[in-house]
Amino acid sequence: ETWNLKHLTIKNRIYILPMVCYGFSENESYVSPKNIEHYKALAKGGAGLIIVEATCISREGRLSDTQLGIWDDSHIEGLSKIANTVHEENVPVFIQIHHAGGVGINDTLMSSSHYVCEKRGKVLEGHEMTLEQIKMVQKQYVDACIRAHKAGFDGVELHGCHSYLMSQFLCTKVNKRSDAYGEDPLKFVMEIY
Repeated sequence: ETWNLKHLTIKNRIYILPMVCYGFSENESYVSPKNIEHYKALAKGGAGLIIVEATCISREGRLSDTQLGIWDDSHIEGLSKIANTVHEENVPVFIQIHHAGGVGINDTLMSSSHYVCEKRGKVLEGHEMTLEQIKMVQKQYVDACIRAHKAGFDGVELHGCHSYLMSQFLCTKVNKRSDAYGEDPLKFVMEIY
């Protein structure tokens, strides 16, 4: 059953949800031929919509050093190859943008508040973001959305689960801030939106 999502015609209600393919991308989180072939195969499968895997808005916010990136204009060329490949099969394509926050791989991790957790046998410690860091990361999200548009994606999904940065603001068990970002846990996300 065909239906419309704003300006897009979706041919059915089958969606390929974002699933990170660790190890596919090349150095500095660039798209590789493996990424392109993967999404080409998914598009040929007949889905009505594909959402590309969690793509990081900053080098410091990665989950893995092989995670796709969208933090620099130099990523646009490779990402546009994914969008074009999916569009060749007449399938709309969105991209999920992401920041790991306090559960990433960077040496200094940021979070809504001080946050300690264990991930893959390693203790991770996220430090409370300053207001300047919040504004910087929000701008990185917006810049990533602009790059996604330039790369030809039909839409963007903000990744807000799995204990990543957005969920660290939304979860009152983690977000213990005493400022406006603690009083209104949605504020961080809504300002990006």
